[in-house]
Amino acid sequence: MEVGFSIDPAQQLSREDELDCVRYAAQLGYQSAWTPGRGDASAFERCLAWYRASGLPTGIAVVPAPGQPAEFYAQEAVRVWQGTEGNFVLGIGSGAMAHPVREMRLYLETIRHLLPPELPLYIAALGPRMLQLAGEMADGVALNWCSTEQVAWSLAEVERASSRAGRPTPPIAEYIRTAVDSDSAAASRILGDAMRQYALEPGPYHRHFERMGFADELADPNSARTSPRLPSAVGAWGAPGAVRPQFLGLSQGLDCAIVRVLVSRPGDAASARRVLEECLPANG
Repeated sequence: MEVGFSIDPAQQLSREDELDCVRYAAQLGYQSAWTPGRGDASAFERCLAWYRASGLPTGIAVVPAPGQPAEFYAQEAVRVWQGTEGNFVLGIGSGAMAHPVREMRLYLETIRHLLPPELPLYIAALGPRMLQLAGEMADGVALNWCSTEQVAWSLAEVERASSRAGRPTPPIAEYIRTAVDSDSAAASRILGDAMRQYALEPGPYHRHFERMGFADELADPNSARTSPRLPSAVGAWGAPGAVRPQFLGLSQGLDCAIVRVLVSRPGDAASARRVLEECLPANG
């Protein structure tokens, strides 16, 4: 299994601290660096800067398809693919598409023709139909906020679709949000706050958490805030020394487990380094 990491802009690290963390992650043995994207060129620029700082393969998981025409993302992806000497993955998600599976199929067909055939194209997928589309068309699948059981279920959906399409099963990658703090209650709170931004909003992620068996907790916002099951099912948190086993447990079944760094306080580079140290790959 490959172990990558992600430091997203929401952690508010300075550019210098962010690049220092990227270089440090490479020294620790991490094998890839990932960033989420918005409907602009910023994530592509981050991937270029990270590659130049560390030599690590980079990836975007993911840019929203409704954010830009396929031509815009393709042009940026080709630029980064060339600038990283072919060490780049482009991930795309359906965002707020009205008919996500149908529209994503057309979008992917369009952008695939605009990209070098060797450039891996990943699809963000949560529900069964998008997972099936990923198995049929994608070079990789980007999961998010999954329990171990949900990873297994997702993989089975992708495998069935790939088999029907007569193609190999694409690799499965996932962000695993990880918070490490000497105050374990603070780490739990950090992870829980990040999770609830997704789980409590009506839409695909709310249905995703219901699919994993958390409908009762989500029906009551107070229960969602206090439930001990929710954060532990989908993320790793705690004091130094207590988090790595959780991360490894959540990594089961993945081809690429991505440590999504959650800092204790905005801009706290030492906290980011602590997370990287906690979850460093076995060969680090």
